[in-house]
Amino acid sequence: MKEIARSYNVEAKWFIEGHMPSVSEYLSNALVTSTYYLVTTAAYLGMKSATEQDFEWLSTNPKILEANVTFCRVIDDIATYEVEKGRGQIATGIECYMRDYGVSTEEAMNKFQEMGETAWKDANEGMLSPVRPVSIEILTRILNLVRIIDVTYKHNQDGCTHPEKVLKPHIIALLVNSIAI
Repeated sequence: MKEIARSYNVEAKWFIEGHMPSVSEYLSNALVTSTYYLVTTAAYLGMKSATEQDFEWLSTNPKILEANVTFCRVIDDIATYEVEKGRGQIATGIECYMRDYGVSTEEAMNKFQEMGETAWKDANEGMLSPVRPVSIEILTRILNLVRIIDVTYKHNQDGCTHPEKVLKPHIIALLVNSIAI
């Protein structure tokens, strides 16, 4: 939680000063503000089977966690780009990438999409690896959280800003028009 507060402070400072960081500086900070590290840790708190070793493993930022944090960040950045730009934010991932590499918005978004696809592959590798330092139940929590992100930002739509368009149909299908088993 302290890391998130510090990282939000960095973003606020960038906004106030009109500073646009390099894409690597942006991502370093933005991976924390995705809140995925905190949410993953908090998800373990409700598990009776989670051990101290599981939390220690998580604190090493294993590849599967890093992959999912990256996926979360880049997919969010693609979907929220227009909204953030409309709010006057200049330090967005897409803007930073465009400036650093001299590319168009479309090319930057394609690169972020590519980063997201690579992250999915790394996450799948982490799930399918025959040697696991933690239980499949622990890994499944990490995977399920990224699945939520995938649904929320599917087809580059911002399900947080516009839940009525993106999430409402899923909620209705699941809770109102569910299939009796």
